[in-house]
Amino acid sequence: MSSPSLTDAGVRPAGPSDLPAARRVLLAAYREYAATLPPAVFGRYLTDILDVESRAGTGEVLVAEHGGRVVGTVTYYPDAADEGFGWPAGWAGLRALGVEPRARGLGIGRALLEACLERALAAGAPVICLHTAEFMTAAVAIYEAAGFRRDPANDFDAAGRLALGGVRPVPILAYRLDLVPHHQNDEAHALETRSGGRLAQRIRQRFPTTHPTRSTR
Repeated sequence: MSSPSLTDAGVRPAGPSDLPAARRVLLAAYREYAATLPPAVFGRYLTDILDVESRAGTGEVLVAEHGGRVVGTVTYYPDAADEGFGWPAGWAGLRALGVEPRARGLGIGRALLEACLERALAAGAPVICLHTAEFMTAAVAIYEAAGFRRDPANDFDAAGRLALGGVRPVPILAYRLDLVPHHQNDEAHALETRSGGRLAQRIRQRFPTTHPTRSTR
């Protein structure tokens, strides 16, 4: 795991001593869905979300601080296939983004997302992807504002994946942001108009503005 070093966004790689705080944040952020999900699904889902140590072994756990306190976390995957959800090898991915409820509205979620995007761009990943759900409205708003778009081919049903017979389906929605050059113009414009320009600037710095072809996907 990388040694912690604070970035200008207040986001840094987590050290071993940060993992309990990351679990605390995730528990506070995700337990609100207990009333939304079927109990059998929620229990298994929460156990998986709180397993920060396992994700630290395959991805990079990041934490965000505010006022000297860890208030947000996300796991970045250089290779999204390591998540185990069927993503194509070579894509970058992120999972388990959570912000402590009392720290919401401070831009913590966006800072964590930007940190993942910076890593994906630096690595030359063609796509960065994630899974979320319709009931996670705040998260969906952040992702869509950052330029992520639906990728239904990688959706799945959480209840079915857990082999929970007789439990209503729980659709898990796939999102992707294409980072390859021929998407640059469309994606950069969307990012600039929706996220204040910072993400768009990073896309433009990464790719020259010489590929006007519109994506067909």
